[in-house]
Amino acid sequence: MASDHFDWRLTRGIASACNSCLLLVVLLSFPLVLHWTGALRVAEISPHGPEHTRVFIKTCLTLIVFLWVCFGIALFGIRSRGTITWRELIAARWSRWQDVMRDLGVALATLLVMMVIGNLSNAWLGRLQQDNAALRAMFSPQSALEALASLAAALTAGFVEEFVFRGYVQRQCEALLGNALLASVLQVVIFTQGHFYQGWIRLVPVLLIGSLLTIVALWRRSLAPGMIAHGLGDGLVAFSYFVK
Repeated sequence: MASDHFDWRLTRGIASACNSCLLLVVLLSFPLVLHWTGALRVAEISPHGPEHTRVFIKTCLTLIVFLWVCFGIALFGIRSRGTITWRELIAARWSRWQDVMRDLGVALATLLVMMVIGNLSNAWLGRLQQDNAALRAMFSPQSALEALASLAAALTAGFVEEFVFRGYVQRQCEALLGNALLASVLQVVIFTQGHFYQGWIRLVPVLLIGSLLTIVALWRRSLAPGMIAHGLGDGLVAFSYFVK
């Protein structure tokens, strides 16, 4: 019966097996990319030093470029297969203003749950996790220019990560495994490992938030609410800087 469910060639997928393997290799290389580009060096720079802005922006640009490369690979695979368009994968369905308000409401509710997960994780696991200077520096803009770079990275992550993981990877895993639940588990695991540079304890809230975003995408049959919630959630630091 396994042969009836497993589709190793991804004939039922939205892209080829070769395209999927390429994207997976690129995604798994993210921690190495951070190391090779020196993006994590931002933690070694004094936040009040003249070099901080240059290194901070380099870190944000590294993240942005990496994410758009992943998006490009996924988009190329989708267009080559031709079974679905990228707009159909997102499935925003905003033909009326009520549709927009509905997705905004779902997104805000999702963002609220994401914040609860983050706060509870900090409260319960804070004593176990080691302080990650690189992570703290990446989310601590010291100027308006740095805040804008942080916001650009956050909005890029909100759109691209949802498109790639909850869209492309989820569909491909469903085609591979023939089971939506197993596909969701595999997709969330792949999503979580990309955040390993933050420390293994911090993977707990990442896993929970990834699961939440997956549930919302499957429930609404649309990536739009998750994209909004993800972008807003990652952009809170930049937003708070401008509010101050």
